[in-house]
Formats: sequence, C-alpha cells, structure tokens
Amino acid sequence: MMRESGRSRAVAALARRDLLEFVRDRRTLFVTLLMPMAMYPVLALASMLGVRSAVADLEARQTARRLVLAVTGADAEPFAERLREVLAAAGRAAGPDWPAAIVIEVPPTADGPARFDDADVDAWIDVGDDAVATLDGRGTLTVSARLSTSRPSGRRQRDDLVAVLRALAEDARRRRVASAGLPGSVLEPVVLSFADAPGEAAGAGLQGVLPTAVGGVLVLLALLTATGAFYPAIDAIAGEKERGTIETLLIAPCSAGDIVLGKFLAVFCVTLATLAANALSIGLTAAVLVRLAPAGALPGIGLTAACALVSLVAFTGLAAVAAALCLAVTCAARSTKEAQNTLTPVILLVSGLAGAALVPGFAGVAIAALPFAGHVSVAKGMFEGAAGWPWLLLVSLASSVLVTWLFLRITAAALGDEELLFRGPDAAVGPFARPAPRRLPAPSHGLVTTLLALAALWYVQAFALQDLLLAVPLNQAALLVPLAVVAAWQRVNAIDTFGLRIPGDGPVRAATCLAGAAALGAGLFVVGAAALVTVRGTELSAEARLLAERLLELVRGGPWWWACLLVAVLPAVGEELFFRGWLLSAWSGARPTPPRAVAAVTAQAAAFAAFHLLPERLPQTFILGLVLGWMTLRSGSILPAIVAHAAHNAVPVVLVALADERMAGGAAVPATIVAAAVGCLAVGAAMIAAGTQGRGASHRCNDPA
Repeated sequence: MMRESGRSRAVAALARRDLLEFVRDRRTLFVTLLMPMAMYPVLALASMLGVRSAVADLEARQTARRLVLAVTGADAEPFAERLREVLAAAGRAAGPDWPAAIVIEVPPTADGPARFDDADVDAWIDVGDDAVATLDGRGTLTVSARLSTSRPSGRRQRDDLVAVLRALAEDARRRRVASAGLPGSVLEPVVLSFADAPGEAAGAGLQGVLPTAVGGVLVLLALLTATGAFYPAIDAIAGEKERGTIETLLIAPCSAGDIVLGKFLAVFCVTLATLAANALSIGLTAAVLVRLAPAGALPGIGLTAACALVSLVAFTGLAAVAAALCLAVTCAARSTKEAQNTLTPVILLVSGLAGAALVPGFAGVAIAALPFAGHVSVAKGMFEGAAGWPWLLLVSLASSVLVTWLFLRITAAALGDEELLFRGPDAAVGPFARPAPRRLPAPSHGLVTTLLALAALWYVQAFALQDLLLAVPLNQAALLVPLAVVAAWQRVNAIDTFGLRIPGDGPVRAATCLAGAAALGAGLFVVGAAALVTVRGTELSAEARLLAERLLELVRGGPWWWACLLVAVLPAVGEELFFRGWLLSAWSGARPTPPRAVAAVTAQAAAFAAFHLLPERLPQTFILGLVLGWMTLRSGSILPAIVAHAAHNAVPVVLVALADERMAGGAAVPATIVAAAVGCLAVGAAMIAAGTQGRGASHRCNDPA
C-alpha cells in the first residue's frame, strides 16, 4: 500500500511539475488556450452574411408571388381564355409552391417580344393557328416561350411557367379522355392523401441544415481539442532533451511507466482545458447566432444542454486519446522542432477520422469504438436524437481508455529504449547521404513504409483494373516498391530483417514446420469462410461480389495452376515480405519482450487487415495476420508464413475449380469440409510447435544483440 502511495505521489509530482512549466510559458498558454477562443467571433462574423442570406431566401420562398404571362399569336385570345379556365380550376387545388396570383394578358398584335422587356411581364407565350383545336384534338401543340431579360425572372419564373403549361396539358388529357367516352379515373388510378399532414413550419428548411452544421462544428471542436495537446506533448519529452534534464528524470526512483503517466496527466489537463475553452466559445457564439434562426427552427434549450453535456463527456475520451497519441508521437523526437514536424500527420489523422463521422450511414458500435470518428459520431447522434446513444457512449469511452493505455505503453517502451531516446542531433551531412548500415529497421521505418505503401495502394486504385492478371501484380508493386526504396536507403541486413532462413533445426523439423503451416493456412480459410456465412449469410457486398466474379472468371478461363500462382503465390511472397518481414522486424526488434512481441504482432495484423479493404473480411484477415505473425516469431523464419499464406489463398481457387454451380453461387460450406478444416488447424499448430521447438523470437537474428 505504501509503495502504491509513493508511486501516486511521484506521478502527481511529475504532473504538477509539467503543468507549472506550461503555465509559466505565457506565449504558449496564449496560443493554446486563448487564440482559438478569439477565432470563433471572427468565424461568426464572417458567416453571418451567409446565414442572413440563407434565412432571407427561406423567407422569400414562403412569401406570396405573382406571375404575369403575355400570350401572342394567331389564336391568342381563345388560348388565353382556355388558360384562365385551367388556372382557375388548378389554383383551388394547388400547393404552397403555386404562385399566389397568375395574370394572363393578350397585348396588341403590333407589339413584338422586345416590347415585353420594358413591360411588367415575366414571360410571353407565342402560339400558332388553331391552338385550342389542337388541344382538343389528337395533335401536339408547340408553344414558344421567352422569359423577360429586364426583370429578375430567374429559375423561379421558369419553374412557374412550366407548372402552368403542365396544368394545361393535364386539362387537355382529361378533355380527350372524356370525348372518347372514358371515365376520368383512367388517368388517375391511384390517389394518395396523408391524414393530419402537418404544415411546414417556419424555418423548416433551416432545420434540415442544422445536422450538417452541428457535425461541422463537432469536427472543428475535435481538431482544436487535439491540437491543444501539441505544445505540452512537445515539451514533455523533447523539451526535456533540449533542456538536458531527461537524464535526471530517468534516474528518478520511479519506473518509465510512472514517468509517462505523470506527463500524460499534465498533457491531458491542458487538453481538457482547451476542450472547455473551445466548448464555452462555441456555446456563446451559438447563442449569438441563434437570434438569426426563425422561431421553432432550433431544439429547445433543455435538449441542447443535454446534448452539450453528452458531447463533453464523449470528447473527454477524445482528449485522453489525443494527449496519449501526441505523447507517443513526440517521445522519439530529438528536439522540439522535430517534434513539431512529427505532429503534422496527427492533424491529418484527426481531421480525416473526425470528418469520416459526417458520412451518411457511418454509425454503429464499430464506429463508436473508432478513435476520433466515434467521439464525433456519438455527439452528432445525440444532437440528431439517435436511439441507443448511452450504449454507444459507453463503447466510445471504453475504446478511449483502451487506446489511451496502448499509446502510453508504447511511450513507456520508447522511453526505455536508449537507442531511440538518445540518438543525438542529426549530423551535418548532405541530403542524399545514406545512414550507416543497421541490422533491423527502426519502428519509425516501419511506420513510414506503411504510410508510403498505403498511399501507393490508394493511388493505384485509380486504375481499377478489372483483370486480375494485371490488378494483382500492380497491388503487389504498390507494397514492394516503397519497401525496396526504404530498405535500400536504410541498408538493413536482409537476412535478419526478412527472416530469410530455413525454419527448425534440420530438414525434418523444417519440413514438419512448413507442412503444418500449409495445413494451418488452409484450415483458417475454410473456418473463416464458414463463420462469415454463419454470421452474415451468403449475401456479399458489391466489392466482395465483384472480386468473387473476377476470381471465377480467372479460374474458369485458364489453367488452375496459373490462377494459384497469381492469386496465392505472388501475394503470399509480396505481402509476407512487407508485413511479417519488414513491419514485424521493425516493431518487434531483435530480442522482443513478451509485451512488445504481442504489440508488434497485433499492430502488423491490424495493418495487414486494413490493407485488404474488404470490411466483411477484416476479422478473418486480422486473425490470419495474428497467426502468421506468431508463426514468424516462433520459427525465426518467414518461410512458414509464406507457405501458410499461399495455402490460405489457394483454397478458394481450388474450391472454385472443383465446385459445381450451386457451391460457386454462394451455398454454405459443407459440414464435413468445416470439420476437416478444424482438424487441419489443430494438426497444423501442433506440427509448427514441434518443428520449431527450442526456437523463437530470440532466434530472429543470428548474432547476439
């Protein structure tokens, strides 16, 4: 108990120390807290004109308007009289969009179209001979119309004119049906009416705009809250390095985890203060802008207060995630300048995830658990009155706690890595000077390569090749080209980095390990497919169905072995070199501790699942990445992962080649095949364990540390 009390006092002392350092820096305090608050009045003043224009436009749509039409031509008088009769009948049943008054004029014959530009006329209509007779007969009347060029007629007058002529055409149809001796119901077999239909209240149009406006404000609040963690996170560790106090801090009688926790509490407090300041500014700004909205356009103050309270609770989790993320990103920086540069991608990440919450239909438990997007989605759903928000809020907060803990563990691990912590300043070398050779890539090299490959994979989707013969090699090139460039630049040891060695001790154990890997990979696909059919049914998304159709065309259109080579072998080699070779070695290191090994395997599996871009396949792909990562660390070789991956991808090719039309069309996987797959999982895992007995992650590198 006394030990825990001492740890708590140490953590609190570190937090107070960092908070005091932050408060003493008046310039940073102003930039972090006060300057964002001054931004909202500027934004409000800049947008006030647009808001007033929108309200004025809404009011103008609800005001009565007058339409003046001039009719010319040989049959102008009878046509105008018929038009007046039609409009008198149509006006009684017209809706709110119908003009309040329609005036039909027949000017003197000598007046031409130019005469109407100076008159109080919205449009003129020119008709030919026997216009009324054509309407009553079976022909088609051609009408020439022109809008006034001297009056602000615009689209509204054009729409009114079209509505008038449609009413005339409807009257002509009814007259023709009646002359043929048919009842009027022939033209109107169905009549729809709403009982107790409420009228459109004032400001109803603005009411529809509010969800989008609220979502935009929430995204802005998320971004500003996250940026509130930037300066204290930069000063937390990078500032200690510049002041030369990091060594003194590390020899303090407390663990790296306690140091990180104390600094996190300081950054978290500043982030919460930023959230509170911005929320207060948004509330006061909204109170000013509310006066511009029509009565009844906004929800009651009680509902608004409840929504604001729930949003603040959700954004408290966002503040914790942002503080931990910024601390993790900046802990490896050599200086405050480098820390500022490394935080630039964080802005893009936060804005992208938070903005994704505004996508229609982007909601649910899975989204609530996603950092930044989930916080905005929960708050936005509360303002929109979505059902089940307490459960979504709980999921969002639980996810925030978990993600924050993971980032703090990563920061603590980095703080204990002397090579990462004390790298020293950059040497004054040329821009094209390569670094010294190294055995394994650093964690930052894995992250940079992941971002480059993700960007390359995204851009090659612009070609969207339908032919797998070209699409598969192109996607693999998007992975391997950035990998080859970074690996060549860093001059890593290829054998140690990619695990290019035979697994096991001796040929017997190597063969046992590889055979077990093949059985495990094949069994994983069948069991995963059966689970997917059980949970989701046989209905697939459009992307998955398109991929299945392209695979079917590839297998049925050529030799099956060629399809296996393209779909199974090529992706297995390329993706394993990238994920289980480069990423796993970068994030696990040469001698990973059990926690670091678990974190590295989980991180590379998550990246592996995200790169496949099929939502329904994410769980199965993630599990496959976990198994392949464990297999690589267990054997110290990448070959078992390549074999398992190839066997996993070859199963659908073989099934499509051998299946009948019923199974190819999406029928459930037979129970006998599922049972055999479960047996393959058990046997494969046992064979890998037997083939790699006595080896493990410590054998990833041949020479000692």
